[in-house]
Amino acid sequence: MHRKPAQQFAVASLTVLLLPAVARAADPADNLAALKSMSLEDLGEIRVSTVVAASKYEQKTTEAPSSVSVVTQDEIKLYGWRNLSEILASLQGFYVSYDRNNAYLGVRGLSLGDFNSRVLLLIDGHRMNDNLTDSAGIGNEFPLDVSMIDRVEVIRGPGSVLYGNNAFFAVINVVTRSAAQVNGVEAAGEYSDNFGGKFNVNLGKAFTNGLSVLVSGAYYRSDGQPNLPYTPPPASGTPGWVSTNMDGEYYGSAFSTVKYGDFTLQGGFNRREKTDPTALQFTVPNDPRARSISDRSYLDLSWNHDFPDIVEVAARLYYDRYDLQTGNPFSNPLPPNFYLDTQSGEWWGAEVQLNKKIWDKHMISVGAEFRDDFRQHDDVMDNLGDHFIKDATRVSEGVFAEGDFALRDDLHFNGGVRYDQDGDFEPSFSPRLGLIYQPLEKSTFKALYGTAFRAPNFQEISDSNGQLHTPETIDSYELVYEQGIGGHLRSSLSAFYNQMDGLIVFQNGTYNNLDADTRGVEVAIDGLWPHGLRSRASYTWQQTQDLSGGGDFPDSPEHMVKFNLSVPVYLEKAFVSLELQYVNSRQTYYTDPNTAATVPGMDAAGYPTLNLTFFSRDIVKNLEFTAGIYNLTDENYADPASRYHVQDQIPQDGRSFRVKLAYRF
Repeated sequence: MHRKPAQQFAVASLTVLLLPAVARAADPADNLAALKSMSLEDLGEIRVSTVVAASKYEQKTTEAPSSVSVVTQDEIKLYGWRNLSEILASLQGFYVSYDRNNAYLGVRGLSLGDFNSRVLLLIDGHRMNDNLTDSAGIGNEFPLDVSMIDRVEVIRGPGSVLYGNNAFFAVINVVTRSAAQVNGVEAAGEYSDNFGGKFNVNLGKAFTNGLSVLVSGAYYRSDGQPNLPYTPPPASGTPGWVSTNMDGEYYGSAFSTVKYGDFTLQGGFNRREKTDPTALQFTVPNDPRARSISDRSYLDLSWNHDFPDIVEVAARLYYDRYDLQTGNPFSNPLPPNFYLDTQSGEWWGAEVQLNKKIWDKHMISVGAEFRDDFRQHDDVMDNLGDHFIKDATRVSEGVFAEGDFALRDDLHFNGGVRYDQDGDFEPSFSPRLGLIYQPLEKSTFKALYGTAFRAPNFQEISDSNGQLHTPETIDSYELVYEQGIGGHLRSSLSAFYNQMDGLIVFQNGTYNNLDADTRGVEVAIDGLWPHGLRSRASYTWQQTQDLSGGGDFPDSPEHMVKFNLSVPVYLEKAFVSLELQYVNSRQTYYTDPNTAATVPGMDAAGYPTLNLTFFSRDIVKNLEFTAGIYNLTDENYADPASRYHVQDQIPQDGRSFRVKLAYRF
């Protein structure tokens, strides 16, 4: 196998780092409410955020051995983001493709449309990827309403050194609001023009004896788009169709956290039902039996204690469950022509981590993790009553050690390694190395190297007849330059190169391995000015190549431009916010319904989208009002379909609106 040498990347990256910094900073840590109590001098300062998930302990983003973004609750409100996928799509290096059923996250040029299994998704450090497809649900199946998000920590690059499996391209940690932050009752209702509505309630109370209780619930229902036209590629021989009243969706979610002393008990549940207006391989389009029902739940008990001058201890014990039922009406002229696929997974696990600070400047962390996937079940039943059942179990274990060492006051070395035994696969070693240099107070340089792995999941093993034997691996090289500019701006500039071996992709009706590499540059800049004026802009260039089959990757835009601006229009109580995103053209693949072959389709054209949001708070005491117009210019565009579809492109929504009222009692 021939690779372009990493040395070329290093030379190019060093050249990039000599460019002026027009880059992105970590988001301000202070929320808009806190701005009111600051002096005018303080209001002009944009602060460096802190992050927990980069090293599993709190540190400044400039000290973390990764390229980090932090999105706050304030930004979620100001820009009208409705779910986690919209939050992530606003960041440099990330993009989302929606197939009218699931949202697929692309990271630094790679999106394979296979359930986001190469990104590790956490809620307060709890792993949310399931044990069937390793899926990380970032759409409406995510079991946490956006009103309960305090911040979203996004750590780019491999994270297996701390987290093991699935921390391949990035780690996303959603940090929830505390009971003290809610401090009462919050109720909100919203309506959108696609016959959709949502209602949610949050209750939080912190008692003087150290007990705090938080409860949240949400319900959403939408009829979706009434008519969705599909035009498969002419070469497929499949006629086009219009899906009528096939885009409906509803979900209900519940979430709770109870804290007392060093103990935290947290649980979440989400049930979602979605009708699928598309056509997967061999299925009949426009059939209302094509729908999926998913249930995701978990319970997590954690203990965090600081033994002064000795060690900090963090431990957790958890139980998770995931159920998915999918209806598949097939195109067979004779029975069987309908299959009901029922999958269920259950698992439990335990983690422990010890952190020790030495001489007030070195930090050592060691930890261990155990996980038992004691139920992995798939039952496919046809309309003749025949069952096709697959069952499996898996036990995974991991240990790690990592240290951050101050070589000088302005130079840190970060290094660590993790050993994982994931089921019966070969053991994986995941090292990470980083040099962090801060020659000036507002200047930070990072040179990073890391590796990660992803083991074949239950579905991939089942559908490949056991032909997958080794985990995917990635070697990542990255250079980061972060710069504060005056008191109002922070910027970052990143150049990266990833080598990926054994990527598991769905191709020609089964799963195969291929090798790939990707390289790119990300530049971004954040601004915060007095009285709440803020902005964010970024540009991403990325290029991904298939080294096994040749050519470019599908659903991999080479250029992305993003711009956000929020302007206070009445004191600090009303804001108008604008979000612009541009994604250039992307190659597509689809499944030929006649041969089951995976073949190239027509390129999905590049497009801009423009969203406009009006947000107000406390004009009427304790009342928040949001009005948003999405795809303001009514752009007609489509996202690439996944390799499982018989069409190559999925039409997206035109212009739509939403209004929301939230009241604090």
